[in-house]
Amino acid sequence: MCGISGIVDFAEAVESQRIHAMNAILRHRGPDDFGIWADRHVAFGFQRLAIVDVAHGRQPTGNEDDTIRVVFNGEIYNHRRLRRLLEDKGHRLRSGSDAEVIPHLYEEYGDRFVEHLDGDFAIAVWDNRNQRLILTRDRVGVKPLFYYHSGSRVVFASEIKGIMASGHYDIEIDRQGMADCLFYGHTIAPHTFWRDVRDLQPGTIATIDANGIRSRRYFTVFERPDPDKPLLKGRAAIEAFSERFTAAVAKRVPDEVRAGVALSGGLDSSAIAAVAAKRCASPLPTASLHLTGEIHDETDMSRLVAESLGVRNDEAEMTGARACELLPKSMWHFESPFWYGGVASPFLDLTRLARDQGLTVAMSGDGSDELLAGYDFYRLMKISSKLDALKLGALQPMLWQQATKWVGAPSGLDRHISCVATRFGEYTDRFGQVPPWIYLWSALDEAVRPAVTDQLPAPSPLAAPPRHTTLHRQMHFEFSTRLPHWVLPISDRLGMAHSVEVRVPFLDRDVIDICAEIDPGMLVHLGTEKYVLKRAVADVLPKQIVRRRKKPFMTPVGGWYLSGPGAELAGDHLSQDAVRRYGLFDPVATEKIWRTAVDGAGTWEGAAAEWAAMSVLCTHIVLDQFTPERVRAAATVEPHTVGAPA
Repeated sequence: MCGISGIVDFAEAVESQRIHAMNAILRHRGPDDFGIWADRHVAFGFQRLAIVDVAHGRQPTGNEDDTIRVVFNGEIYNHRRLRRLLEDKGHRLRSGSDAEVIPHLYEEYGDRFVEHLDGDFAIAVWDNRNQRLILTRDRVGVKPLFYYHSGSRVVFASEIKGIMASGHYDIEIDRQGMADCLFYGHTIAPHTFWRDVRDLQPGTIATIDANGIRSRRYFTVFERPDPDKPLLKGRAAIEAFSERFTAAVAKRVPDEVRAGVALSGGLDSSAIAAVAAKRCASPLPTASLHLTGEIHDETDMSRLVAESLGVRNDEAEMTGARACELLPKSMWHFESPFWYGGVASPFLDLTRLARDQGLTVAMSGDGSDELLAGYDFYRLMKISSKLDALKLGALQPMLWQQATKWVGAPSGLDRHISCVATRFGEYTDRFGQVPPWIYLWSALDEAVRPAVTDQLPAPSPLAAPPRHTTLHRQMHFEFSTRLPHWVLPISDRLGMAHSVEVRVPFLDRDVIDICAEIDPGMLVHLGTEKYVLKRAVADVLPKQIVRRRKKPFMTPVGGWYLSGPGAELAGDHLSQDAVRRYGLFDPVATEKIWRTAVDGAGTWEGAAAEWAAMSVLCTHIVLDQFTPERVRAAATVEPHTVGAPA
């Protein structure tokens, strides 16, 4: 619900004017209000998107004697219950803001305060008595938080551009971050695309004082409190999930501002809209994207859902030319060459439409596929393991050939899968097991590698999965890679670009916990993915929605961004002359990748080249966006962002 920033220097005084610049560059995250609090060695900044206690919930906030100061982004859904518990213990709170419970919780529980929070959050706490800074994020990384630590100084912000605007950071690419982008398609925490700027890992709390940084994980997804307890099956699993999911949707409907649903027409967002309307008695308006004249368009499904629920559905028209216009703006908000974020640029117009509707909050179906095994490969891997168990491994090539045709994958994917399978031992050594997305990671890596001129480090290692079922262990990789660095940044960055907070009920604390207790046979059941969700919402959605195959959001990469409407943009960044100007990639190899992407449409080689070409294109756009001059211009302090400290 806002943008937060701060500077702590354990040796020298902090210039509070720097916080004004940091606030200014984050004003899109919170246009409703702002606040500055400064002491000799610390300064906090806040740009507010008013959602909870609209009249009084200003930040930074503190305890009774202001020895503890807090700045916070997000929402604490159990703040009313926490408030009652704190008041019973003698704490005096001055507003109805959810932020105000945080300093008092910290007084009671120290750095274990975070374990009492049910919410989506990024939090900074200044403990004046102990002269230390606490930084923490929610369990799965719904809200972002970055920091830069140099000598005695720490600079943090909701977005990296806030750190850049502080004047304490010299802009420079991080080679590890670049290596990760060219392998995974995105950065991997703690690394970012920018040298020495760190992405605080989800489910982590960091304590920073004059002696340095200490961090610990307070949450690991799918790590069960009682591993020997029987997993939920059948009706018990469906009812438990349904109860938690309904509550998760209900708690995300705000009391004081208008909310809606970003409706794609797929199962996940449709389930949210239906549960809100039919179980929570809170029909919410919806907004959808209409990809004009494209096979990727899903407006027939989103219209069906809206009509069945009797809710208003507005549509943002999207063309290839408009998507290319939006690409540089999306890269400004992503702050890294995240190629799929570029492909998702049309989401900017969806959140603009939501804001024009007067919505401050929008719910989305993000996280469902990662939590409930919603991708095709989970079903295919289950069939593959059964073939191995029956000693029918020789049928594997036929399985992959038929499966890739069935899911509509480009021709040649089955051959790529067979090649990757010969390297399973190598990947198991690196990751502890074979990650589900290794097929895509390896394809991007192979396609872009000929264009990389500088020797880059190996991709960042991933955390080992917890002890659990094979399916849960595979899904754990989603929470280390795609979810916090791919899926959630699209919602957060492209939502907050237009001051819309996107909320994600599938990633509710209680929903995540119950999913760890559900037998994997209820997630992928007899070839049906997300079975427990489909059964849980079968009574509130049209059958066509419940039964339809998953269709991930996609825009035409080659046809929109690399040729046709995007030909001029691609030429400006992928031609040999352009590539020489940037100096990061080989000009001849890059142009060859670009041509393969355009000419190889419909083939696996062409698809991989599309991702590689988009990675280079987005890298160059990011370099254009983040120059010292452009950052300074964006951080210009306007009159409404300057005032007396809060």
